[in-house]
Amino acid sequence: MQRSITIFLILAATLLHGCGSTSTEALRNKADFRFKRGEYHQAGSDYSEIVARYPGDWRVQQRLGECYLEIGDPNRAREALEVAHSHRPNNTQIIDSLAEAMFRQGDETRLFAFLRERAESTQSPAAYLRLARFSIELNDPDSAKLAIDTAIVLDDARTVEPYLAAANLAQRVGDIDDAIFRLRQALGVDPKDKRVLQRLDELGEIPGPTLALPPGH
Repeated sequence: MQRSITIFLILAATLLHGCGSTSTEALRNKADFRFKRGEYHQAGSDYSEIVARYPGDWRVQQRLGECYLEIGDPNRAREALEVAHSHRPNNTQIIDSLAEAMFRQGDETRLFAFLRERAESTQSPAAYLRLARFSIELNDPDSAKLAIDTAIVLDDARTVEPYLAAANLAQRVGDIDDAIFRLRQALGVDPKDKRVLQRLDELGEIPGPTLALPPGH
């Protein structure tokens, strides 16, 4: 009799566990579906329920943070994204979203410290361009120029991205001649890049072999 009761309890626990897992998986699927449809309030509610059960699920924390960003709640977004970042510190999408949350909070000091630390520790062109992008948004062209110049050196003419960023900054401060110069350098890196060709056309330049310039600082 005792053996039968024990077996029954084990089976019952197994079934309950299975139901719980299925319920969480179904909730995750529903949340992901809503997220893709842009139903961020509803998706956020579903993700919150999953986080209450499994706070260490970094993917759900990331999506929850992104939902909060979409509905205009950077404080809660930052909380969720910091959890996700603690689990996946090298995930660039989480880094971008966390930086965006800090930016929307107006926490410039922490944002700059976060982005500088990331750039200096990785020596990645993308990290320096991220720092430049937010520096431009915060109206700090000097920091943006320094970050872009560093990205140009580190990238070593592998991509046009640093030169596009340099052109953006030049246009932002009203230096059209420098913007054209940087775009001509980008043309020297990749003469077929559609973004570069379009930007040059918008600035009244006719792209061609003689327009390209050697890349460099």
